[in-house]
Amino acid sequence: MRTGSILLLSLALVYPSLIPVEASGGDRPEEFRAFWVDAFHDGFKTPEQVDRLLEDVRRANANAVIVQVRRRGDAYFGRALEPRTEDPALDPGFDALQDLIDKAHGAEPRMEVHAWLATLPIWNSATPPRSPYHVFNRHGPSAQERDYWLMERVDGANRSGADFVLDPGHPDAVDYTADQYVNVVRQYPVDGIHLDLVRYMGPDWGYNPTSLQRFQSQTGRIDRPDPTDEEWKEWRRRQVDHLMRQVYLRSIAVRPDVKVSAAVIAWGAGPADEEEYRQSAPMQQVMQDWDGWLAEGTIDLALPMNYDREHVPDQRRWYDQWISWQKDRPYERHLAAGPALYLNSIDGSLAQIARAQAPSDTGNRLTGVSLYSYAVTNMDGEPREALLGALTKGTDHHPPVFAEAAAVPAIPWKEQPQRGHLMGRVRDASGTPLDGAVVELKRGKERIQVVTDGNGFFGKTDLVPGWWQVRFPQDKPHVSKPVKVEAGQVAEWK
Repeated sequence: MRTGSILLLSLALVYPSLIPVEASGGDRPEEFRAFWVDAFHDGFKTPEQVDRLLEDVRRANANAVIVQVRRRGDAYFGRALEPRTEDPALDPGFDALQDLIDKAHGAEPRMEVHAWLATLPIWNSATPPRSPYHVFNRHGPSAQERDYWLMERVDGANRSGADFVLDPGHPDAVDYTADQYVNVVRQYPVDGIHLDLVRYMGPDWGYNPTSLQRFQSQTGRIDRPDPTDEEWKEWRRRQVDHLMRQVYLRSIAVRPDVKVSAAVIAWGAGPADEEEYRQSAPMQQVMQDWDGWLAEGTIDLALPMNYDREHVPDQRRWYDQWISWQKDRPYERHLAAGPALYLNSIDGSLAQIARAQAPSDTGNRLTGVSLYSYAVTNMDGEPREALLGALTKGTDHHPPVFAEAAAVPAIPWKEQPQRGHLMGRVRDASGTPLDGAVVELKRGKERIQVVTDGNGFFGKTDLVPGWWQVRFPQDKPHVSKPVKVEAGQVAEWK
C-alpha cells in the first residue's frame, strides 16, 4: 500500500466522511446511494413491485433502499406491534419488508434495506382506524388525561394539516414510539432503521397537557409559555433529543451493527457557522438539533432533506449553503445529501447530485446521497426509466453521476469499535420513574452528566471501555453503582 493510501485509510477511520468517492481502496468506490420509497405510492406492495424496485435501483448503480413500512401508526410487515395497514394496495398477507430483505440480500450486488417508519404522525384521515388497538384510537382525541398523547398547537388544535401527531414531550408516547423501531430491529435483519418526522410540527406546537405540566415542573414556572420563549424552545429540543437517544441505544443494544438514520430538516438558507445554525429552521422552527445528534453520536447517518429547486436561484443557493455545511460537519458519523428529484428536471437533479459528490473547499466529502423519490423522479413527467438511465449514462447536458457501481461506505465505529455505550432507567424507591434527574457517569477523573427523560431513561454513547460508576449527585450521600462498558456494546445499568 502506498504512503498516501495509508494516510487516507488512517484519516478515514477517524473521519469517515472524508473518504473520497474515487478512493475507497476496494474494487469499487464507496458512496451511499439510496432511493426513498414512500408508502403513499406503489413501489413495494406486491412481490412484483418489489422485484421491479430492486431491478430499477440496481440498474441505477445505487446500493440502498429506504422503504416506508410504517406510514401512520400502521404496518406493512407481519411481525409488528401495530395493526396492519388499511392500504388496499398491499397484497393480503404479504410481508413487504421480509420479501424486500430476502430479495435485496439474496442477489448480487447485495442491496441495503433501511426500514423507514414515520416517527410521530399516527393518523391522517377523518375516519378513525378500524382496529381498536391502533394508537390513534387508544391515545388520540378521545383519550383522557395521561392517556392523551397528541401534540397540540398553542391554540389547542391537535391536527397538523391532515396529520395527528404524537408529542415527544409525552413520556409514554416516546417509549411507545421507540418500541416500534426496536421491534423491527429484533424481528427483521434490516440493514438500518430510518426515522422521519422526528420533530415538532412547528414553533407553536408541543402543548400537550402532560408535556406542559412536565415543563412547568422542571422549570418552576406556572405560565403557558409563548412559542417564541427560548427556555420553552430549548426544553422541546431536549425532548426530541431524548427520543433519538432512546431509539439509538435500545436499537443497537439488540443489534450493534444496525444503522440508525433520520431524514432531517434543511429548510431555507443554510448556515455558515454555529450561530447561524442555531438560528436556522431545524433549530428554531421544528426543534430538531440534528447537528447535535451527530456530535453526540446518537445517529449513524443523517440525511438532510435538501429539497430545493435547481432552477430557482434562491433555492439553488440554499441547496449549496446546506450541502457546504453538511460536508464540513464530519464528526465520527456519516452525513449524506437528500436531493428532491420530484422538484427538478433530470438535468437539475444530476447537477445537484454532482455538487453533493464534490469535495468542500476544505476537502471534506459527504457519505453520499439519498434521492426523493422513487415514485416521482422528475418534475416534467418523464418516465422513471429516463432518470435511471441518466444517472448511469448522463444526458446531452450533463455527465453521469453513478457511472459505475459503488460499495456502501464502511462504518468503522461499528466494524472496529473503540468505544462502548451505556443506558438505563432511574426510579425512586416506590418504582416511579425520575423525570429530569441528573445522572453522573464517573471513571477515574472523568465525569459526565446526563439527564433522564420523562420515564427515567438515560444514556451516553462513545464511552471509553472499562468500569464506570453511575451516581446521582442530588442524593446525600451519593448512591453509586458500577457498570462495565465494552467496545461496540451497550451496557445496561439496572
